[in-house]
Amino acid sequence: MKERGMKKWLPFSSLVEQGKILERMIYDKYKIDKPLVFNEHTRKIDKILKEYDYKTPLNILIYYDGYLYRLKDKIVSIDINKKIVYFTSFYLPLKNIIDIDNEDLFNSIC
Repeated sequence: MKERGMKKWLPFSSLVEQGKILERMIYDKYKIDKPLVFNEHTRKIDKILKEYDYKTPLNILIYYDGYLYRLKDKIVSIDINKKIVYFTSFYLPLKNIIDIDNEDLFNSIC
């Protein structure tokens, strides 16, 4: 039965270029518009970035190329002039940060 399923879909991937185009079409189909970040959110992000202790990881929600990603990473440095935040494994423009949560903020309250 598995062999029939493989044969059934085999004609759709007959050309290598066709497979790449189909993957790109599926990727583009599920893209979303960048969510709006309201003033309260921008103040929260600004406050967390100003008071950030470079030893603790942050939970970050970012927008990149039509998709939202959740990451957990530490900030290495912030370049205010270029508006870029450098993390341990990547860097990101400030405008792509949708939300930041500091885990220690919750632990200090409880």
